[in-house]
Amino acid sequence: MLSIKKHPILALSVILTDASMVLLSFFIAFQLRFSELLIPVHKGIPAIEAYFRAMMVVVPIYLLLFRAYQLYRPERHIRRIYELLNVVKAVTMATIFLMALTFIYREFSYSRGVLLFAWFFSSIFCSAGRYGLIQIEYFVRQKKDRERVLIIGANRNSRDLIRWAKGNPHYGQDIVGILVNDGINEGKHLEGVPIWGDLLDFEQILEKNKIDEVIVADPTVSRDIATELMFKCENKMIGFKLVADFYGLMTHHVDVEYISNVPLLGLKVLPLDDLWNRLMKRLFDSLISFVCLILFSPIFALVAVAIKLHDGGPIFYQQERVGQDGKHFMLHKFRTMLQDAERKTGPVWAQANDDRTTPIGKILRKTNLDELPQLWNALIGDMSLVGPRPERPHFVEQFRDQIPRYMTRHKIKSGLTGWAQIHGLRGNTSIEERIKYDLYYMENWTLMMDIEILFATIFAYKNAY
Repeated sequence: MLSIKKHPILALSVILTDASMVLLSFFIAFQLRFSELLIPVHKGIPAIEAYFRAMMVVVPIYLLLFRAYQLYRPERHIRRIYELLNVVKAVTMATIFLMALTFIYREFSYSRGVLLFAWFFSSIFCSAGRYGLIQIEYFVRQKKDRERVLIIGANRNSRDLIRWAKGNPHYGQDIVGILVNDGINEGKHLEGVPIWGDLLDFEQILEKNKIDEVIVADPTVSRDIATELMFKCENKMIGFKLVADFYGLMTHHVDVEYISNVPLLGLKVLPLDDLWNRLMKRLFDSLISFVCLILFSPIFALVAVAIKLHDGGPIFYQQERVGQDGKHFMLHKFRTMLQDAERKTGPVWAQANDDRTTPIGKILRKTNLDELPQLWNALIGDMSLVGPRPERPHFVEQFRDQIPRYMTRHKIKSGLTGWAQIHGLRGNTSIEERIKYDLYYMENWTLMMDIEILFATIFAYKNAY
């Protein structure tokens, strides 16, 4: 939602739209339930006024749960798909809560069928309304509500932030300049953004340029200097953010254990270290992979015929991968490359426009259909549906000594898709960035998170080659 200070009318319209969509959903649900088209009416049609009076309670419950799911949080940077998923989750929780109230409130018998229909329609209508408002937000941010951002530090984090801002102009952030901790690169550019000067020029830069937010992306900036910069920004009513360093990634997942009177810091137990959570995830993997193998069997047949007709080679491609606890297993995929593609080169990463990829393979990779045979890996327990993507032993041995915490990702089962993959970190992309996303997933796992990732994978085509 846009800032209520800058755009009070647009911010208020979000709440009014949600309330209107809820009212419309219940009205349609009432008409459908008592129309006898789907469910017979035995006790007569109740007065619709009783349901409209109930809206005095129902609508605030919906709005409060929307707020609980941070759907009214201003200045957020969230992908549309996650916004809409949060809408559905909030609507579902509201329906469960109202369903419970019908068992407690006895003065009037409200139809639970109306509630179920209302859940369906409000999920659709509230999502549609929210999607339309998001498009309006994007237009406002892209055209009128731009934020001028100053970055401190010229490194990979800075480069990623600049690329993100340029690739997502609808979030309304313009990175206008960079300051460095030394004056070596002054006058140069990073991803087209000028390096204005040294940290010593900080106050002067703020005076000369209209800056809305400062982001410290340089991990070498000391805590004292960062604190001083934050105070200076606060004095000028400028937003301030600090990029977490490697240890900052771990601080939110630190546990304290006392032996005698000595406090010891260590990493908390992961959610999937819990036996019940592992059992739920395994049952979910088994059920979904079994159902999908049956549902997608016609697609399997069509792809198999297409691959065979193209060059007469094998339909499937098997490759050794490293999974949970470092155990090796054979991963199954539809073959997308020429036969013996790595005979001359040895193990190498797939590249964009890779000349080893067959015409059929390009389509399969672009649509993620080449991964479908891994449903068998998930069914037999070699993999999970969601988790860190498994890598070949050759690359695991290479990365384990080069990248901190790389082997931590092998504490859980590998997945067909993952938190990193739906954010475009697949193919020949940064392994360090993937690790951050993999660790975040491991430390924050829930079954609902798995469902969200699987849903988002349908729309995740970035870097699919």
